[in-house]
Amino acid sequence: MGDIVFDRLERAFSACSGCGACVDRCEVLSDAGISSLRDLIEPFRGEPSLDAVHSVPELALAVRRCCMCGSCTCSCPTDVDARSVLASLREVLARVGATTMEGFESTQVDKEWHIFSVYRAVHGIGYADLPSWESARELGSDTLFFPGCTLASYAPELTREVFSFLQDRGMNPVISTDCCGSPLKSGGLGERVRAYKSDMVRRAREAGIAKVVFACPGCRDEFSETEESEGMEFVALPRLLADAGVKIGKDRVLAAAGSSTGAMARAAVFDSCHDRDGAFGGPLRSLFEEGALCELPHCGQRALCCGAGGAVSLVDPDLCARRAHRILDDEASSVGAAVLVSNCPTCSYTFAAQLRADERAGAADAPVRSLNYLELAFENGFDWDLAFYQLETMWSGEYGAWVCQQLLG
Repeated sequence: MGDIVFDRLERAFSACSGCGACVDRCEVLSDAGISSLRDLIEPFRGEPSLDAVHSVPELALAVRRCCMCGSCTCSCPTDVDARSVLASLREVLARVGATTMEGFESTQVDKEWHIFSVYRAVHGIGYADLPSWESARELGSDTLFFPGCTLASYAPELTREVFSFLQDRGMNPVISTDCCGSPLKSGGLGERVRAYKSDMVRRAREAGIAKVVFACPGCRDEFSETEESEGMEFVALPRLLADAGVKIGKDRVLAAAGSSTGAMARAAVFDSCHDRDGAFGGPLRSLFEEGALCELPHCGQRALCCGAGGAVSLVDPDLCARRAHRILDDEASSVGAAVLVSNCPTCSYTFAAQLRADERAGAADAPVRSLNYLELAFENGFDWDLAFYQLETMWSGEYGAWVCQQLLG
């Protein structure tokens, strides 16, 4: 099965005390009828056969339903990292043939063409006029701006505005439109994602990059997992905004909420599951002026999952919808938040997609407005109506045949 996967599962199995705290925090684990993470790992130790995996369908399904948010073990008494465990179990399923590439064809981001690069090509979104990371050494730049796929693809004007902000701060940045590799991990393609990330970081270092500015905590997590990144400085964009004295006042929140003048409107920060250390959420909160912010019941290390992780929508879309609604409805309404501010662009995408689905289903007006933190700190934002329309129509429009060939052929 490979030393990395096998050793990771063995260490987690040995470290797990069997206390069951993780099961109490996650319906995916409890639905599988297990008492602890040890029960989930046990059938997949060593080199299981396809027949062995098929003999425990409820556990294989639990692996596929897991959003890999890490909430189940964020308070584990023995510090088991559930996210790495479930990623390893995904890899086991893929290697024995229990899962295939069905549904993951368009997210093979280690290839030239994937859903994000195709989307940008079809709709003329590019950054050829900005210095790329390949030219860093020539330009004397040691700072890479890594916006991540969601920001770079669906909010090009905002991406450019952030890049200009970095320049105005006296930096000499270069930009990358590469993906961090997380979609490969969701598909259980462990060897490919490790090779992809290692090569990307190695090439960046060879180009003279010593510092990487991240707009997304998930991208930062993926970079930090590579041994090649040791010694590189990783900077959360909200920290730079805070250091620059950026402030988000009540008027800005009020305008974002769409409330009438004089109405009470407060924002609540939704912390990404990749930001349990608060590297993004801490400085982000400092941007808000007094009285403009309220806290969700679950925040920081205890933050809940938006439902996007692990491509779970392919096997259980209802679970993803329930998790999104848990945040949009229950969490936000319980504190009277008018604006939900995600510190992760993928979370922003997830909430926007769910609100759009609700609207199409004839649901009542959403109780909360969902925005990414960059949309409050800068002038530009995400036009989700346009992005979703372009995502849907590119499959059958002028470039439809080419899109299908590149992504499904």
